[in-house]
Amino acid sequence: MNIYAAVYSEEHKSIFDTSQKYGHQMIFIIAAFLIAIILLFIDTSIFTKFAYPIFGVTLFFCIAVIFLGTEISGSKSWFRFGSFGVQPAEFGKFATCLALAKYLSTLNIRLTDLRTKIFSALIVLVPMGIIILEKETGSALVYAALIFVLYREGLSGNFLMLGFLAILLMILALIFDNLVLVGILAGVSFLFFLVSKKTSRNIL
Repeated sequence: MNIYAAVYSEEHKSIFDTSQKYGHQMIFIIAAFLIAIILLFIDTSIFTKFAYPIFGVTLFFCIAVIFLGTEISGSKSWFRFGSFGVQPAEFGKFATCLALAKYLSTLNIRLTDLRTKIFSALIVLVPMGIIILEKETGSALVYAALIFVLYREGLSGNFLMLGFLAILLMILALIFDNLVLVGILAGVSFLFFLVSKKTSRNIL
């Protein structure tokens, strides 16, 4: 209704006008409502059994859209069907979460093991990398939030800290000159070295 009010035109008075953006949103809302109802009646074991096939099919479409998709605003991540478009990256978010949940719920899986860390990282980073190739960086960044899921499952907090430091570094790179940034990093590294050295002495 906000979109309808913001772009109201005498030529398009109906809020159900599918030629306008608010008409499209109305269709999406109705479709999402129907899908939600259907999902409530589906046995959840289906998602467990077909987690990996769903993930594989979604990856296929994410790759296919790079070659067969329509470029919109510099991003080639949409399949166009007339006035409607489908973005495989959005389904990729759901499929990645499903595959990751399936893998982490497997017996004898612990995030303290290197093999588990590698497989978990691949499940997240492969679709994320493909979506970056689509030049859909905004959607790709959403996948980075899955590190909180891994942290809750036992991933070391050091990885989470590295992620925050990487974000901080990107922000500082926009504010400070390169030489100043190098100086800041050198200072922080030196302080970290002193603290870690002092800690190791106390342990000994």
